[in-house]
Amino acid sequence: MAESIFIFSIPIEIWALIVSILAIIIALLKDFILPWFYKPKLKFKYTDSNPFRRENVIINRNPQLKGTFLRFMIKNIGNKSAINCRCQILRVLKNGKKYGDYQGFPLKWASRPESVINQASGERLNIARGESEFIDIAVTANNNSFIHLQKYHNVDIGIKEVIEAGEYDIIVIFSGDNFKPYNLKFHINRGDTTDPNDVSLELIKYWN
Repeated sequence: MAESIFIFSIPIEIWALIVSILAIIIALLKDFILPWFYKPKLKFKYTDSNPFRRENVIINRNPQLKGTFLRFMIKNIGNKSAINCRCQILRVLKNGKKYGDYQGFPLKWASRPESVINQASGERLNIARGESEFIDIAVTANNNSFIHLQKYHNVDIGIKEVIEAGEYDIIVIFSGDNFKPYNLKFHINRGDTTDPNDVSLELIKYWN
């Protein structure tokens, strides 16, 4: 009984302060603390073998036209889905200097068929907890010596889609709605030949 009297004897101002503090704590939990614990966490990987590197693939159903496809993997090792993910090239470097104007070049999801990637909605993709997806970064063919960058749709974006044979660093940004963007640095090298397998790719580092 005494405890009840004590509770009801607390001034209204104190109750208002307690309610305000509780509201602040709830807001912090909702907007900062819980999202920090429950968020996507992405891991990126490339190795010089299948399924990251696919050699002697027939292109456009033409048995005479073969190529090597290079792609990297994104795996969500966090505890929440990564929403509306997309990937773009920020810049291409040759001998440490900017090469061409590739900022904003959108790279293609390997899992999206032409019927989907021709639509605007095909550029963004959700990656659920524990799932992985691949992005095509480049293709080489046996009818030229170029490095063909893999754009996500067939719409003209005013940016060259091929790079001459040689060594380059490619910086890409991987972004989404509910995580801080990641930057990735790749090194790619193709010999000045028509051998599509004469190409190498290395994931140097990634950070966010």
